Amino acid sequence: MQIYKRLLAYLHPYRMRLALAGLCTLLYTIAHSLVSVTVFIVLNGLQNRDHVVINNLPKLSLLEKLHLSGPEATAIQFPTQYVPFVVVGVFLIRGVFEYVSRYQMSVVGLRAVRKIRDELYAHLVRLSSSFYSKGRTGELMSRTMHDVNVIQSGVTDVFIDLVKQPLVILFQIPLVFFWGGQLALIALSIFPVVTIPIIFLGRQLRKTEKKIQEQVANIHSEMQETFSGINVVKAFNMERYEIRKFEGIHKNVFGFLKRSLRIMIIQRPLIEVIGAVGIAFAIWYGMRILPLDRFASFLTTLFLFYEPLKKMSKANASLQQAVAAGARIFELMDIKPDIQNRPNPVNLTRDIKTVAYEDMSLAYEPGKYVLQNVNFKVHSGEIIAIVGTSGAGKTSLVNLLLRLYDPSLGRVVINDIDVRDYDLHSLRDQIGLVTQETFLFNATALENIAYGRLEASFEEVKKAAQVAFADEFIRVLPQGYSTVIGERGVTLSGGQRQRLSIARALLKNPPILILDEATSQLDTESERQVQNALELLMQGRTVFVIAHRLSTIQNADRIIVLDRGHLVQSGTNESLLKEGGVYKRLYDLQFNV
Repeated sequence: MQIYKRLLAYLHPYRMRLALAGLCTLLYTIAHSLVSVTVFIVLNGLQNRDHVVINNLPKLSLLEKLHLSGPEATAIQFPTQYVPFVVVGVFLIRGVFEYVSRYQMSVVGLRAVRKIRDELYAHLVRLSSSFYSKGRTGELMSRTMHDVNVIQSGVTDVFIDLVKQPLVILFQIPLVFFWGGQLALIALSIFPVVTIPIIFLGRQLRKTEKKIQEQVANIHSEMQETFSGINVVKAFNMERYEIRKFEGIHKNVFGFLKRSLRIMIIQRPLIEVIGAVGIAFAIWYGMRILPLDRFASFLTTLFLFYEPLKKMSKANASLQQAVAAGARIFELMDIKPDIQNRPNPVNLTRDIKTVAYEDMSLAYEPGKYVLQNVNFKVHSGEIIAIVGTSGAGKTSLVNLLLRLYDPSLGRVVINDIDVRDYDLHSLRDQIGLVTQETFLFNATALENIAYGRLEASFEEVKKAAQVAFADEFIRVLPQGYSTVIGERGVTLSGGQRQRLSIARALLKNPPILILDEATSQLDTESERQVQNALELLMQGRTVFVIAHRLSTIQNADRIIVLDRGHLVQSGTNESLLKEGGVYKRLYDLQFNV
């Protein structure tokens, strides 16, 4: 119940609406209790034809004695022509209050669910890169959408029934005794037995629902991976394999769904059968000693009494589903970001004097270092090239500067201050990034360039595009800068996507720039255009360039060479060639020397 209490906490801001819904629920319950009275009036009028004559009820003082025989009661009479108005009035009042209570609760539920989804998404966005290196995008989407939708019924329908149905039962109990006297004891004696399947099956359902939600997450992950890599799937003729794989996962979901359905469906008939046992004995005796109108009202009240139990069994099923989904959601929300601001962080300004790595080591897993004992210092305005074989730790090195990860040992400093002491937002605000795999959003060209500076004017965006040699191809797009370029910029060539990325970095205008193999996947013509844009981008900045193509970094102020996580060489292109070692070997391999 701790999970459900946590879910209900999201209802607290809407307590006025909840109070209104609760009041209407109470009034609905009172009106609902009068249904048995209308049955009594209708049958009484049917027997007496012209008038409803109420003269066979025990005095109220006799209710406590719970017996049927009592002295005469004062007769109440009124014409049967009023009976339809009584019936309509009772059901009209009942319907109005039910509508208001359900509408208010549904609105509260929708708002609470929106709040949960907003908080979950915001939390996921703020989680560190280490979290995403272990998780699956499809599963996160499933928890954000499917699991939160499951919670909606658990927050709205369940909460309504948890309030309304016990009230209905509470109001029906005195009426059961009023109409049936001692017979009520027979009918209600079976009540405790009815709760057993609700509790037992509810536990089974919660376990099954958790399995279902896990399997649904697998489906989302499989679809996301397949659709993202659809060209690879087709190129390798793996459509049938992916289809069989999907069908296997879906079959598991189907099995759990059948089990869940069995549990949910069996509850209602099981409760009805158990309840019918108690009602049957009451009917057996009631038919012999009660008049028709009172007997019909007694029977109606019994059905009205047991109906909430069936609804509560359904509510219990929704509750178990919501708790299972809530557990998965709060499991994510309880994860703390690895990268957070320290107390009283310092704001980093544009005045960058030095950047240094001091005895720095990094391990993604305990004991498995990808970088070890790295030491070097960079001065403002220097262009530092980082080279090494694949897996040497080049990208990991610059990720530490952005604080996508923190060092396991040692530190990274800017202006002699540990980057962990800077405000995270101000740190990343001073660093620009252009990567090998340019990520563009399914938005307009203008929105993609302005992604780092949403407040930038159109003229500023256009100027950045011109400097990056992107304006020319943007202007010939169907709607120019307002053209939506598709998911990941699918409508553009590799060189065009890269130039948009450079324009984005130019508009941000950061003092520190990271170029992570920015031209490694381009053809010769595109590389020349992008290289020209990069040269303009690098002017007046402190630049870290990761490159496989050594021809692109020969004019760097300094080249540092990584090998198996260690910094093994440092110098200019000429000095490193004379020195030999790893750099000379890489150079000879690329230029076929």
